[in-house]
Amino acid sequence: MSAAFADTIRSEWTKFRTIPANIPTLLSAVALMVGAGALTANGAAENYQANSQAARALFDPTYISMYGGFLFAQITVGALGVLMVTHEYATGLIRTSATVVPRRGRLLTAKTATYGLVALVMGWVSSFGAYFLGQTVIGAGGGPTATLGQPGVLRAVVGMGLIWALVGLLGVALGILLRATMAATTVLVAVNFIIPVIGPRLMPDAVGEWVTTYWPISAGLQITTTVQNPDRMPPWTGLGVLAAFTAVLLVAAFALFRSRDT
Repeated sequence: MSAAFADTIRSEWTKFRTIPANIPTLLSAVALMVGAGALTANGAAENYQANSQAARALFDPTYISMYGGFLFAQITVGALGVLMVTHEYATGLIRTSATVVPRRGRLLTAKTATYGLVALVMGWVSSFGAYFLGQTVIGAGGGPTATLGQPGVLRAVVGMGLIWALVGLLGVALGILLRATMAATTVLVAVNFIIPVIGPRLMPDAVGEWVTTYWPISAGLQITTTVQNPDRMPPWTGLGVLAAFTAVLLVAAFALFRSRDT
């Protein structure tokens, strides 16, 4: 890493941590994922004994402990990625940043690298926290639990951290493309929550099934499963779909950021 780029990274980290709400908001996302995940795990454990044998065979304690909390925590993670950019547009600081770092590619790379790393680390904190608490809750409720040594479990928990990073970078890309906090956050919620979670219930069956299988966030979350559904994408392939989708938006954001006035 060159000295100039390292200085830009430090500058972006300083800007991020000195906005008063950022760190508490990020910590609240971790607490939300762990807490809501525990509630989901408790409900799943209570229902386990009443399930049919077929349903028990599909019981995935690792996924259950993380998914319920992630549904809501992801909005906060993505919104902070949006704010990483739109806060500077709203305050006019983006002009100062572009003057201090005239190479816009370097500036934007530093922004994405800084928040991507922050989201990744906090994603791992939340995923391991949700996993361990979730297994405790499931076990106490009489359901089967998973250990990190079982096939796919460590991959699933680590993969959730990767999902956090990609959702955060998606927020950064949308912030650059739209430059408005409300608009970018609305698109983020639509792309990562409304379409994949609510959409299939309102769409024709064939369309809903396609969205459930191939929509980027739906495909990406297959990395967090340990009981594979043969009708869904394999874990790493699904994560690749989400990563490719995020990369396309980031490339578009880079191109637009370098070509237009701040």
